[in-house]
Amino acid sequence: MDKNVAHQALLETLGDPVRSPTKVSEWRVGNVGLVLQKDQPNRENAAYIWLPYPGDGESVPDLALEYPAESGRHSGTYAALGLHKGEPALKLVVRSHRELELVVAYARAMGARPPLPTIVADCTSSDCSVLPVDVSSMPRVSEPKPKREAIPRSVQREVWQRDGGRCVECSTREKLCFDHIVPFSRGGSNTVRNIQLLCESCNLGKGNRI
Repeated sequence: MDKNVAHQALLETLGDPVRSPTKVSEWRVGNVGLVLQKDQPNRENAAYIWLPYPGDGESVPDLALEYPAESGRHSGTYAALGLHKGEPALKLVVRSHRELELVVAYARAMGARPPLPTIVADCTSSDCSVLPVDVSSMPRVSEPKPKREAIPRSVQREVWQRDGGRCVECSTREKLCFDHIVPFSRGGSNTVRNIQLLCESCNLGKGNRI
């Protein structure tokens, strides 16, 4: 399922969006805003859906990347009912019609305030290309050197899911680390676009090169 298929499916399920600027479409599900990105992703057979962060103690879907309030990920474009700049949010990576149905049910439950349903990635479908993020299997970033900020955990999660938990050079799952594409020493940032997964061997071979 890509973003265009997801958009059509949401039109059929929820009707016309309450607003649909260039980059997103927003639907109201009860008292919750559901936002579909229309400009991303470009290289992945998936759709990105944003929802407000659930209440304390509620379940977070396997499909979700968690963005804390201080991540600075939101703008006026993404603002929706319950989803605003400076507030935590969920970005759900949806790859099948079944997952989209579960996300809509989750949003409806969120608006009605009952216990939220558990959502597990539909990896039996033919378009499920990336397994859910297992945080316990992700490598830990070493302690940052002085004046070097640690890579935010939300960035680590998105990079891990984007790269499929494999080294981008040799595809191994062994001895992985988060690598700066543009080295930190050359001004590289801790953003998703500048971080990739490399194994220790490929990382050592790269050194300080870009």
